[in-house]
Amino acid sequence: MFGLKYQSSKLFNLITAIILSVLCLLLEELTRINFHRMDLPKDKPVFSATGISASLYESNGHLLYNVYAESGNQFPDSSIIELHQITVKSYVESTGDLSQQLMSKDGWIDTKTSKAFLGESVEIMVMSKDPKQIIRAYTHDVNIDATTKKVVTSAPIRATQGQSVLTGVGVNLDYDKQFLTIESNVKVIYVPTTN
Repeated sequence: MFGLKYQSSKLFNLITAIILSVLCLLLEELTRINFHRMDLPKDKPVFSATGISASLYESNGHLLYNVYAESGNQFPDSSIIELHQITVKSYVESTGDLSQQLMSKDGWIDTKTSKAFLGESVEIMVMSKDPKQIIRAYTHDVNIDATTKKVVTSAPIRATQGQSVLTGVGVNLDYDKQFLTIESNVKVIYVPTTN
């Protein structure tokens, strides 16, 4: 009788261990997350980053652009990356000197279409070795198309160079042609610089 009790408890423990193992394997299979088929909430970012910094170099190794942003988000099923507190610097390839600096409170970049948008408080600085020749332009709602190399806004613009001031509404800039058009309400106050 003692041997039978001992054998049945061993058998019971073995069967219990097998059942628990099968249940654990079944539970693992049921709770396994397949990240390739998982749907993320459409109103939540798929990634969020702070302290974003990116650089683009020419094939010969010369720095062309630096892009900085305080933070950024990208949402599921979207090629648009939203950015906040953006600074873009472009450099002269041959000398490495800073040629332009662009800043904005917010904006986005579409990685599929190579288009970008800058929202509030856009400031564009065209650099010069002579501080009196630096051009500063202020506007908002700027559309940029990297494919066609055009920058367009229908918003008011104010540009300064030294004490000279230019104002107007709407801007169309063609980088290839190096041609800037101010669409309407153009007013210029020109003050010659003195050495």
